[in-house]
Amino acid sequence: MTSFHKKINRVIFFILFTLVFLFYLWSQLIGVTFFLLIILDFFFTKFIQKFLKNRLDQNFYQILKYSLLIVLPFVFAIFIRTFLFDIYFVPSSSMERTLFPNDYVLINKISYGTKIPKHMIDIPVIGSLFKKDNEPHIYDLYRSLKRFKDLKREDIVVFKSVTDNAKSLIKRIIGMPGDTLSIDNTTVKINNILLEDKPEYSYSYMDNTQNKMFLTQNYSNKEYNTLNLALKKNLEKNITQKPSWSFYIFPYSKQLEWTRDNYGPLIIPKKGMIITLNKDNLPIYDKLISQYENEKITLSDNEIYNYTFKNNYYFMMGDNRHASIDSRVFGFVPENYVQGKLIYKYSNN
Repeated sequence: MTSFHKKINRVIFFILFTLVFLFYLWSQLIGVTFFLLIILDFFFTKFIQKFLKNRLDQNFYQILKYSLLIVLPFVFAIFIRTFLFDIYFVPSSSMERTLFPNDYVLINKISYGTKIPKHMIDIPVIGSLFKKDNEPHIYDLYRSLKRFKDLKREDIVVFKSVTDNAKSLIKRIIGMPGDTLSIDNTTVKINNILLEDKPEYSYSYMDNTQNKMFLTQNYSNKEYNTLNLALKKNLEKNITQKPSWSFYIFPYSKQLEWTRDNYGPLIIPKKGMIITLNKDNLPIYDKLISQYENEKITLSDNEIYNYTFKNNYYFMMGDNRHASIDSRVFGFVPENYVQGKLIYKYSNN
């Protein structure tokens, strides 16, 4: 190796060592940092290799060396997908026309603060090896590292399902911590201010042009605006006005009061926010408090309780507003369930 190549190797080693040191300051994960230093040594300084080579049987040493080479790609994949970036498959139509079934999305995990799994089944790449049938639902899933950016309204994010530990979902952040959210005939209001209806948001429309029979069709706002006036006259947005059991509503206590299109008002809890709980609104927050805040509150008929929330929560909605199972169904999403923000999509369509 020439002196030039040696200098290049030293520079690369110094850069990578600095990155490993910064990773430790960020994560405080001694075990992972130590393992990264072993990998650096394997490719650059080779101190550990020389030490083991001089003290181990040569056949065993070679087996150990090549075993590490075989394992390294899996280690890198686990590290990258846990701490930096990850790829997710879009399974449903809930985000049409923004994302489509069978699309793949790349998400940035660093900006929002990487979520360190507390259980083996949540580790990327190898988690499925530890999954057990009939495993009870667990709520304390992650430890959050320091974030570099705040979550923003209308970011498209991947998050762990609040109803199924094995699933991850992708939706758009609509309600932020501390917001009061309501929906009036499909129009979302945040703190009583109308939220802009994006061109890609889609809705179901009733069409009576086919032999006087009502058929349902889906159009994005952009698609609807390109239709001719004659066709528009025969289309009516399929707004659910009357509460029913055909679409499950969060919270259950509002099932016969709210619909997917006329919803709320609903206060989204924020860390440090105090909400006065009574017998009427406790059903909205009791599971949230017991599952994610480890508190238990029971109230009598006229009793009130000022509860201070410990965490931030978000309200998610799919862009395909009439074909999305989202926070209107499963409720609030804890901040540490949010895995990352969409930064790129690959479409198979």
